[in-house]
Amino acid sequence: MGTPVSMKHQYYAICIVMVLLFLCSCERNNYDLLDSSTAGKMTLYPTADGLPGNEVRDIKLDSKNNLWFTFPGHGTSSFDGKNWTNYTAGPSQLLNNSVTVLDETAGGTIVIGTTNGLSILSPTNVWSSYTDTLANMDVSAIKVASNGWVWVGTQSQGFYLNSGSGFVKTLTNKYSNINTIEEGKGGNIFIGTDSGIIKWNGTDYSYISTSGGLPAYKITALRFDSRERLWIGTEGGKTASWLDQQGIHQLDLMAGSDALTIKDIHEDRKGDIWFATTGNGLIRFDGLIPYSFKEYNGFPEDSINCIGEDDKGNLWFGLSSKGIVKYTLPIGKK
Repeated sequence: MGTPVSMKHQYYAICIVMVLLFLCSCERNNYDLLDSSTAGKMTLYPTADGLPGNEVRDIKLDSKNNLWFTFPGHGTSSFDGKNWTNYTAGPSQLLNNSVTVLDETAGGTIVIGTTNGLSILSPTNVWSSYTDTLANMDVSAIKVASNGWVWVGTQSQGFYLNSGSGFVKTLTNKYSNINTIEEGKGGNIFIGTDSGIIKWNGTDYSYISTSGGLPAYKITALRFDSRERLWIGTEGGKTASWLDQQGIHQLDLMAGSDALTIKDIHEDRKGDIWFATTGNGLIRFDGLIPYSFKEYNGFPEDSINCIGEDDKGNLWFGLSSKGIVKYTLPIGKK
């Protein structure tokens, strides 16, 4: 009599598993369709709303809870939630309007990267600048570290480091093109280049390449999450990666994709990881499954340059040609 009961329990268990798999499949499809009742609200900000341009390269939240945006060819702007303040060459003493990236020091100074050097705005609205008189300083990355050191990456000229007594240039032929800079636990600095990752541990430099597990040489995005995993985006790699104490791990974001270009990576307030890509839309990874936001399911554009977050936890996505998207996370999810 015991055997039929056991078989019945196995049958019920199989049925439950099949139902759960079906429900998970339905949930993913609903999210891909961007059902506003479950996936939050998205708002598009084009130039008609006060933006000086529709291409957005970088987004940062400052200590006053203003969001800063860079617009290549159109300067930089700050947004206080209601009004835009635009800064352009001439009136604001920017070196030029080809602004690429920016960051803020602990004292509230905004360090702005352009295609020929740094424009620096003090908390008292005094402008200054730094340029390299011997080379064109095309700034591609800025990171103000927790110890106050300012790391500046460039295209073709390596990186410049200001540890408190002015900028010092470091250039090696193999690692001269720098795309992103990130700080990890203990003040370790990770520099993404066209030839892999440079790591600075406070004393020495070490290097990580494809032989160490990177999916491609050109590193285009680096971001630490709340679990101290270093997420790595590349140009031309088939996967995203993360680095932890066990080594480098791979995450397939687009099944069947030949290659991905990941421009930025961000962790939201509930722990999901977001990837901005060129041509493959916006991708959210909840720890189990990647979800796509593309034109086919309602997102304005398939090429996204950057991701930021405001003081309320809203996400902001800088697009390649259509402005900015603000995304309000679903209510009740943290």
